[in-house]
Amino acid sequence: MHFSSSVLVALAATASAIDIRAYQADGCNGSTRSCANINPNVCCTFPQDAGMASVGFAAIPTNWRIRCEAYTEGGCSSFGGQGDSNGAGFVCLPFTTRGNRTGGKYWFLNRKRAIEDTCPAEQADGGKCTSSVKYNTVGLADGTEYNITGLSEEKVQELEKLADSGASADAIPVEFHSFRR
Repeated sequence: MHFSSSVLVALAATASAIDIRAYQADGCNGSTRSCANINPNVCCTFPQDAGMASVGFAAIPTNWRIRCEAYTEGGCSSFGGQGDSNGAGFVCLPFTTRGNRTGGKYWFLNRKRAIEDTCPAEQADGGKCTSSVKYNTVGLADGTEYNITGLSEEKVQELEKLADSGASADAIPVEFHSFRR
């Protein structure tokens, strides 16, 4: 069975997605709020009042060439910085301008991986990608992550408070252990 290279590349692109992480401290340090396995052209949103200072893009396949952008002022509404992966597996967009980081997204720079200005299938609006999702992971400064999908808002806030305090995984209550990624 033979497949064209464009079909194989398209399948590879959809099989891999990266993590977008907002960090409490500049230089991609501290606790995080993340969208795990997010697709291109989808904005990962973080709380505006959470005081997130930098945005990192992780688990990037090194053969991908993507543009990463950070945003301020709620979701992906105002530009806050950008960078290209250029073969790196991680891109950090440090705090350089205006306010807390409230969103991040990425897209492919080359046409081998995706056609420019295409949106996810659920958002076929002629190339003006406005889709967004709320973060689904809270991370500790030591890199331990917890999937918050299905947790009550009260429990998410409890976990965030612990994460922002600098707590290690040992200090996290047992009730959260099953949510560890």
